[in-house]
Amino acid sequence: MAEEVPKITGPGHYRVDVAGESFYRDSLIEICGPHRDDGVNIDVRAKLVLQDDNPHDKKAVKVMVNGLQVGHLSRDDARAFRRAVRYGKLSEYETFECAALIRGGWDRGPSDRGDYGVRLDLPQDDD
Repeated sequence: MAEEVPKITGPGHYRVDVAGESFYRDSLIEICGPHRDDGVNIDVRAKLVLQDDNPHDKKAVKVMVNGLQVGHLSRDDARAFRRAVRYGKLSEYETFECAALIRGGWDRGPSDRGDYGVRLDLPQDDD
């Protein structure tokens, strides 16, 4: 297994939504801090890790920020990502890096509280 982590550069559109962030609220709060009036809009680097041993989906791709899992790619996005890895001749790697954006985390009172969302800057077919 290669130690180098390939960096994937997207077009700057951040169109790939990370799935399952609600299961990783504690990780997102650790990264972003507590909810606040205006929320957050933070640029970060994400690692995408192929999870061949995932018991629910052998083609899963988990998303990590600062060493903490913040979600995973949707089933369709994971398969598209793996195809791009294969066709890009990067099959020797299990971990990749890309730009990401974390948004949300506002708290404007008891009835207006926003969860965190993560979007990735990955190339899409129409880029």
